[in-house]
Amino acid sequence: MNATMHAVDQDEYRIAFVLSSPNRILTLRGRSPVRLPRVNIAKWARPAEQITNAIKQEWNLPSIVIDFLAGQDHLPQCVVVQVPESHSAEIQQQFLAVDIDSVDHADMTAVENRTMRNILAGKSDNRGPFSRLGWVDEAKEWIKSSVPGHGVQFSDEVRQLNASAAFALVRFGTRRGAAYWLKATGPPNEKEFTITAALSKYFPQYLPPLVAAREDWNAWITEEAGKPIGDSCSLSKLESAVVSLAELQIESIGYTQDLLAAGCVDQRCTVLKAQTDAVIRFLEDAMELQTSVKVPRLGQHRLREIGKIIDDAYARMRELGVPDTLIHNDLSLGNILYDGSKCVFADWAEAYIGNPFLTFQQLLQRVSREKCGSGWGSQLKTIYKQRWTTVLGVRTVDCALALAPLLAVASYLYGRGTWLASSRRDDPELQSYARSLARHMDKAAQEPQLLEALCR
Repeated sequence: MNATMHAVDQDEYRIAFVLSSPNRILTLRGRSPVRLPRVNIAKWARPAEQITNAIKQEWNLPSIVIDFLAGQDHLPQCVVVQVPESHSAEIQQQFLAVDIDSVDHADMTAVENRTMRNILAGKSDNRGPFSRLGWVDEAKEWIKSSVPGHGVQFSDEVRQLNASAAFALVRFGTRRGAAYWLKATGPPNEKEFTITAALSKYFPQYLPPLVAAREDWNAWITEEAGKPIGDSCSLSKLESAVVSLAELQIESIGYTQDLLAAGCVDQRCTVLKAQTDAVIRFLEDAMELQTSVKVPRLGQHRLREIGKIIDDAYARMRELGVPDTLIHNDLSLGNILYDGSKCVFADWAEAYIGNPFLTFQQLLQRVSREKCGSGWGSQLKTIYKQRWTTVLGVRTVDCALALAPLLAVASYLYGRGTWLASSRRDDPELQSYARSLARHMDKAAQEPQLLEALCR
């Protein structure tokens, strides 16, 4: 049973090791027929990072993920990985360079063969800017030419967290000074490029320093600005994060149209309120599909009651006159960086315009889930409240904080909203997660502070 559970918790990948030699890949010595090497990594982890770590552990080779090829039902997914020819001793000892056609046809499909040949020949531009050999060296030269003084000296450390033909997230270590991060995004997150550029222009003190950007890669370079506070959580770091969050939100008042034009998603209360019925109908369908008996379903009548309370809460929030601001709808502790004196915020793929108190509530929920410290929530709320009472009255802030727990869950579920009219709404994993969020909304809708704020 343990072996079965272990297999379920892992994903297997076929590794197509490539050098710069055209039409040739590496296979393990002494194997017949010729097949691609395999690695197993943990499910739900970052595949690129886990694959390069597994290759280092298994064959003592640094590597760069070039591309993930389209999956095949009968085979593990194939990933193209470049290894440096400077490690020739390790390569020659363990691997044999063969023509692509030498690989057993049962282990590499004809489509994969053609794609591999295009990548090796440098003819894969239609896939994305990173589906080619040598792009890492080009990125290093780009960084060197973009940093004033051109004094960057890279170390051997290249940490690849995310990879595909159009996506990249890579940390380049240096021999002295700060490291540099390259990030690139493709659909559906391509607007993070313009959003990051806009936020770096308007609010540079709240983001990692932007070094350079290039449109052909939809990529940008930032200087490392600290470590994620989730790596070593403390009350002082969280207090710094809350201060920075509140100040960023307050400074963003008045930039609504500029930020929407840059690509931020419109999550103002009027937009969310207009979609409440559609979200509740989805939850009704999702509840009907529940098979687990561990927790009872929420019935149609209760879900519609929750929908009415949500609508009333949105309306009450508007009555309070809380200004719309920049909000971060994925504010995990990993996206908050601390350098010893201040916090900045990274990963703006889910940058929205909406009610600021909802983002703060989501941060409190993250802190609670991470179990960072008992009683920290009330202290963080006091700090956040102090900042916002410089803009709004004390009673207004108290009322907004009372409304926020319910609305934060509802807005998080809605997100960009595109899933409501797509096939994603039929995804069993999304439906299961939505049922969980519905139960959180049910609990939040019964809180006395919320009912008091709604005069119920």
